[in-house]
Amino acid sequence: MLATMNTFRLFAPLGLLAAPVLAAQTTTFTAGPLRVAPVGGLAHYVSAGWGASGAVSRRRGSSAFGLRLEASYVSFPFGPADHSDLRTTAQVPVLVSTGGTRLTLLAGPEWSFCLGPVRTTLSAGAGAAGAFTAMSLSGLGTDDRYNRLKRFSDLAPAVQAGAGVGVRVSRGVRVDLAAAFGALGPTSYGLGGRIRVGVISGPYWGPRRLWSEFASYRMGVVIGPQG
Repeated sequence: MLATMNTFRLFAPLGLLAAPVLAAQTTTFTAGPLRVAPVGGLAHYVSAGWGASGAVSRRRGSSAFGLRLEASYVSFPFGPADHSDLRTTAQVPVLVSTGGTRLTLLAGPEWSFCLGPVRTTLSAGAGAAGAFTAMSLSGLGTDDRYNRLKRFSDLAPAVQAGAGVGVRVSRGVRVDLAAAFGALGPTSYGLGGRIRVGVISGPYWGPRRLWSEFASYRMGVVIGPQG
């Protein structure tokens, strides 16, 4: 009995010391809708898409710095470009229709600080994206082989940097609004200098692998210690 009491006295202080260490790590979870709009040259061909994103952020105690892991899925609606192009060998004006989906996974640092109930966040991330694109041409004729979809699939590097502000709505719950700018690529698009057209087989797309830039806008509900 005496030995048991002595053992308890020896390890009890160690347990008290370990408790703050375990409590020092805080984790928050974020989820919400996402809108992604291509910018630059591809904005003529790819319309803005909607999707959803989720993230896990982890930081030590009251530190302003932490790590963020974010996953997102976006669907870009299939539709025609905003102008016609002379992209065929025969110099016939054609209209390119494009759509697709994108699944992205990013990880990187996050910096945040509070001013009363408002929290400002800056983040950066790098990772990979699965980009799945479908394209077709119109204006070549009514035959199905001219309008048949062409599909491209790519696994590409992705980088992103963004900023957001959030307001605490209750204990452990915050609503964030954030914007980010990023780059993806290279991925395949059938937008070469010319699209050759065969009499029997239809278009030969000859895709080019291009970098693309995008702007994204997110609303998220954050659950966890708000600090």
